[in-house]
Amino acid sequence: MNFRTPLSALFPGTSGRLLTALVAHHAADADGPLTLDELSRDSAVTPTQLEPALFRLGLLGLIAPRRKGEPVLLVTGHIAWDALRRLTDLRESVVDMVRERARTHLRPAPDHLAMKGAVVDGTASHPADLLELIVVPPATAPADWHHGLADLVAQLSVDLGNVVVHHSAHDTGEAEAMGEGKAVRVLPW
Repeated sequence: MNFRTPLSALFPGTSGRLLTALVAHHAADADGPLTLDELSRDSAVTPTQLEPALFRLGLLGLIAPRRKGEPVLLVTGHIAWDALRRLTDLRESVVDMVRERARTHLRPAPDHLAMKGAVVDGTASHPADLLELIVVPPATAPADWHHGLADLVAQLSVDLGNVVVHHSAHDTGEAEAMGEGKAVRVLPW
């Protein structure tokens, strides 16, 4: 999965680049008009490609009705903007997913679970970009606890579309050192 530019990955070509630029505009100045020159520059879409794409977005209700060549005004309250904005930054969703899957696969819960890497940083642009889990198993872990961890890693790799690996630490101090100050704590919360 491409976490750096997810809209462009999900909607290749003109549509994805245009949506990415419009979502950024919605976040920065939703009520302000956006000229075609600005939109062309921000989206890396030629002016001749903009009009047909904007027409389609108008049919969806994301932009206000307009004539060819006029500035773009967003329909700021449209239900899709919030969902599109969430798609542009999936870090929180990744944390929530890992936490949920860990609660399902890891019983008892680990003493510490954190993650680092390009996926959680939002810089992953290729399926080979990593999500690294840093785990401190619970002191009372049953002998087969590591099977749950392997299942978690496999499931996350499928669900995220990226390679997930894990590193085990003996205690929280060692886990934090492995995280190099960049890890996002998942458990305990």
